[in-house]
Amino acid sequence: MNVEWLARLPAPARRALYFGLQTAIGSKIRRVWNEFLVWEQFTPERLDHALEQKLSALLQAATKQSEYYRNLKLDRQPGETARQWLKRFPPLSRAQIREQFTRLVIDPLRGEITSPESVSRRRYDWLAVKTGGTTGIPTTVIHDANQRDWGRATRLYAARQCGFPLGTPYFRLWGSEADLLKQQASLQQRVLQSLNAEVTMNAFKAREADLRRHHATMLAHPRIAHLMSYVDAAASLAMFIQDQKLAPPRFKSIMACAGTVTPEFRRLLEDTFSAEVFDKYGSRDCCDMACECQHHTGLHVLSPNAFLEIVDDQGRDCPPGRPGRILVTLLNNSSFPMIRYDVGDIGVWAESSRCPCGSPFPRLQSLQGRQDDMLLTEDGTWQSSVFVRHFVGVSLNRQLIREWQLEQTGRARFVFRYVPLQTDGLQENLKKLKASFQLVFGPSAQIEMQQVQEIPPSATGKFRWIINSYRKA
Repeated sequence: MNVEWLARLPAPARRALYFGLQTAIGSKIRRVWNEFLVWEQFTPERLDHALEQKLSALLQAATKQSEYYRNLKLDRQPGETARQWLKRFPPLSRAQIREQFTRLVIDPLRGEITSPESVSRRRYDWLAVKTGGTTGIPTTVIHDANQRDWGRATRLYAARQCGFPLGTPYFRLWGSEADLLKQQASLQQRVLQSLNAEVTMNAFKAREADLRRHHATMLAHPRIAHLMSYVDAAASLAMFIQDQKLAPPRFKSIMACAGTVTPEFRRLLEDTFSAEVFDKYGSRDCCDMACECQHHTGLHVLSPNAFLEIVDDQGRDCPPGRPGRILVTLLNNSSFPMIRYDVGDIGVWAESSRCPCGSPFPRLQSLQGRQDDMLLTEDGTWQSSVFVRHFVGVSLNRQLIREWQLEQTGRARFVFRYVPLQTDGLQENLKKLKASFQLVFGPSAQIEMQQVQEIPPSATGKFRWIINSYRKA
């Protein structure tokens, strides 16, 4: 069914249809979005009070209805604030989520959610969200309907912060697994894309022909002034445009996601596209968590949905300016409590002074991210490493691989190391993974699938899941 005509409707009509469609499928995004906007107007004191209430409700529900948290025996002490109570909860790792999955689910849903492969029978309800993320370890979490709505609200808010509120046409240079695997997006997804006036391009395709196609698509829509993109995908396109001396498209803003916006990448994107670059921080398991505003004083934490802490190796709070591990508590996901969840990222708090934009939300000064590399295809173009993390951790890993690492050792040579979690179905899974890699890197790419006992850490002590040794040779 052709739904592209929806994108030609006036923006107010598309906004109304967007919220109407969400309501029709059972979402309460309209109410949640309006509540989000109310939070934006809070004073710092009112924000503290609202966060105290949300944290209190979440922790109370978790300790009463989740077997995992109930067994920790962390009952609230007399006179204890929610923040003080929170500090007594141990950080939650991805390994613990995998090991304690069914015990994390609240009691009323444990009969339905019996494994990471469970699927709700209702139209709009809880959803199993698979994420390998940048850690490379496959993990599944549950987002209930309320969390899904708040996740949508964070996406709407971040887009508005970056200059293109709902209804504004924009390019989306994003991961398209369906395109890579020659599948088709669902009708509902295509309708939403049209209502959002979204022109999609596949960030997982970065050969010269693909980059030329992306460039041509952008030039064919000169009135579209905004881009949402993976950081390294946008950087790859910018480098290609500069190297080929092509006429660059001009944007008002670029939302850079799924990677670290280094000063070098920011300058590259600003210089190539004459655009204002906005850094956005999020993950599949936690939704959008922080985003820059037009004053670029740091990334505002999206407080209505996520409570962030930054701690050192001893679990102590890091003051502004000192990097530490980011712990995330999702405030709206009571069906699968994720309390002090260690997402594996390193961040730095900004000073506590109020941003000129007036937002009461606290700010991250910077995200130090992880140490991923871009990969080189056989025809000489740079390939986003995001697709590897997606295929291995989200799409094609059926809870069969515990840890993995992909290393490029030559122009067309790759080694995929893996530690198996179980053997049933493993070979078929590896075959699909290898075929997916081959599709991206090219038919002549040599991909060695190597089973190992463990993935060694780098010289800095950190695990690296994607390494380009050939690039450094």
